[in-house]
Amino acid sequence: MFCPSCHVLTYPPRAAGTTPTSATGDTFDCTIWQGPNRSRGIEVPPSEREKFFSKKHDMVVLHIEGKRTVAPLGQQFWKKPAVIKKSLDDSGRDQLIKFFEKHHLLPPQQSIKEKGIVDTIVFEVITPMEEFKISVTERQEEQGKGERD
Repeated sequence: MFCPSCHVLTYPPRAAGTTPTSATGDTFDCTIWQGPNRSRGIEVPPSEREKFFSKKHDMVVLHIEGKRTVAPLGQQFWKKPAVIKKSLDDSGRDQLIKFFEKHHLLPPQQSIKEKGIVDTIVFEVITPMEEFKISVTERQEEQGKGERD
């Protein structure tokens, strides 16, 4: 997917014999995860992980605000919680941190407390189990609550 010598993104090799349970255009919601050292990532619900990702792929392509990036899926991704912690562009820079900062994304416990909303990242399937486009939606915790002047 990411060639270390030529620094170009390529598609991951297709896993032989797997039948995707997802299809192009499917979507699913994820939230922000924060680790004990204040690092952040995208937490994928286990049921969505099983449906939309394959253990045969150790990385996926994420489209983040028009940029193709590569997100490694380490051994930890297949444990609980399933977290994507970084996604690198062609120059090797992490685009997830920029994405979080641009949209002021916080974990659910903090976003509800500080902003009155739950930040949700929407994954859209481009290529089943290989390539996703991510975007942000903000849901009100309760209708009308959380609005500030």
